[in-house]
Amino acid sequence: MIRGPGREWVLATRQSSGGLWATFRTRGSLRGSFSAWLVGLCSAKLRAMAVEQLFTQALGLTTPWNVISCDFDPAAKSLELAIDFERGARFPDPETGELCPVHDTVQRSWEHLRFFEHRTTIRARVPRIKTASGAVKTVVVPWANLHGGFTLLMEAYLLTLAKVLPVAEVSRQTSVSEDRIWHLIRTRIEAAWEQTDWSSLERLGVDETSTRKGHKYGTVFLEINGRETERGRGASKVARLLFFTPGKGADTFREFVAELKRRDVPTEQINEIAMDMSKAFIAGAAEHFPGAQLCFDRFHVMKLCGEALDQVRKDIARDIGGLPRGAMWALRGNCANLREEQLELRKQICRDHSQIARGLSIREFLADMWNYQLREDAAEHLSSVISWCRRSRLKPFVKLAGTLRRHIEGILGYFNNYTTSAAIEAVNGLLQLARRRARGYRTFRNFQAMAYCIAGGLGKIGRAHV
Repeated sequence: MIRGPGREWVLATRQSSGGLWATFRTRGSLRGSFSAWLVGLCSAKLRAMAVEQLFTQALGLTTPWNVISCDFDPAAKSLELAIDFERGARFPDPETGELCPVHDTVQRSWEHLRFFEHRTTIRARVPRIKTASGAVKTVVVPWANLHGGFTLLMEAYLLTLAKVLPVAEVSRQTSVSEDRIWHLIRTRIEAAWEQTDWSSLERLGVDETSTRKGHKYGTVFLEINGRETERGRGASKVARLLFFTPGKGADTFREFVAELKRRDVPTEQINEIAMDMSKAFIAGAAEHFPGAQLCFDRFHVMKLCGEALDQVRKDIARDIGGLPRGAMWALRGNCANLREEQLELRKQICRDHSQIARGLSIREFLADMWNYQLREDAAEHLSSVISWCRRSRLKPFVKLAGTLRRHIEGILGYFNNYTTSAAIEAVNGLLQLARRRARGYRTFRNFQAMAYCIAGGLGKIGRAHV
């Protein structure tokens, strides 16, 4: 008999030629949608099956485990399932596989996926076995990890939601506290990250990313290998986040190298590092990876040239009291991406100001370099760009010439494997999207765990990672 406020249900069974029949007698009102559904289901569908048998099959339990009771409270919107093992059951030693007798039991409970809108709890006597050596070990139950208050399905559900929703929203939807969710994320993600394989690492990507307001940064180290992972589409699929640490100085390389040593990955194995022209990154790479080829992506090189042109525009605007409205956007980007009125404005500005026309020509000439297939041809073209910048009589471009000359090897490193920062920027974008969606993270460890969850290529996170 199951009783609830203002109502009463009696589960009756009878033997027939077709086997065991389960029926419900009801008293009182059945206005609750779930309650009415449950009663109707049991009265119409549960032939040859008791309610406990139904939940045993629904949970995927096999011998010797069974659901022995169901405590349904419609007023509290809760469902409690009690699981127990058959008397006399033996369980295997996780090390030897030998079946061992039960020594004693420990009472445990786990939160499960909601049964419709009803909070579901699983309770069970967890056996402890005594092995042949005399050791007492706790049996691993098939529905949950030993440590944690959630079933495996509930853990997977919470982790999946946390990838696309702020933890605060996940907490609101599931009625699970934020602290419990964050503890789950950290413990499961960190355990999965510990088991990731770095043995194939050869091409490394390094970039900085904002961790919170106030110029707080972290450095990400990624594997760029062209192999698809189980996350995302496009460029984000060929970059796997390996290591995320606070700061953006050369010390971050020292921390990464320490992690490589802990995982028995030799630094000599890394033959290419893609990054921007940060002095700290260059110094860190030179100290710890002297044999690796530095690769400065075309995006960063063109960005430097664009900044030089923008500075020329600002200097002229200041000297003459301003340029026509929209001048900044008319001078940025490729002609193919501009509207007709922007193209006309660009032509007008170039006719009126030869300095801007000169800088724009240099930028377009530099962009042509990336069309070469051979490093030797690109090197000759880059030498011409540097020479033109030095003779341009434009201070920002003279400064650019010095920067390009100091980083020739890294710029030309692009033509070895045509490595771009697209995948790196894609991963960085995913992390910043998660940070904005969550309105920041209270601790770096939380952000780090979420970063590994989103971009670490961890695959399915479950018992194998615990």
